[in-house]
Amino acid sequence: MSLLATAVLVVTLVVVSATDLRRRAIPNRVLLPAAAVGVAVSALTGPEALLSDLTAAAAISSPLFAAALIRPEGMGMGDAKLVAVIGLLLGWQALPALLIGLVLAGMTGVMIALGRRLPPARTTLPLAPFLAAGALPIVIANL
Repeated sequence: MSLLATAVLVVTLVVVSATDLRRRAIPNRVLLPAAAVGVAVSALTGPEALLSDLTAAAAISSPLFAAALIRPEGMGMGDAKLVAVIGLLLGWQALPALLIGLVLAGMTGVMIALGRRLPPARTTLPLAPFLAAGALPIVIANL
């Protein structure tokens, strides 16, 4: 992972996490430039890298896109687009990052639901901070 891609990913994750916590939204004006950098860095690395990163982004984010389409009140389209950007910048290493983030979000959601004595299905959380927390160990490992 290049230094440029690392910097763009970290800044993107910080900004979207703060925005998601505050407004429960992930702005396209942050995601689109990050995606463009991801495509450019992959393309400069070579056609094989570009194909691999595009495939990773599509494969890893497609279940989230499906979830956002099926149940938009449970999963936002911004979350799915963020995972696609993470896939562009991390390649296939985005898969463990996503899994870590989803496990953290799930455990936190269950703990909050238990504390509030609500069914877990009625507990909503902004997902971007958890996706960022999942990506952080992968980013650090690539430094």
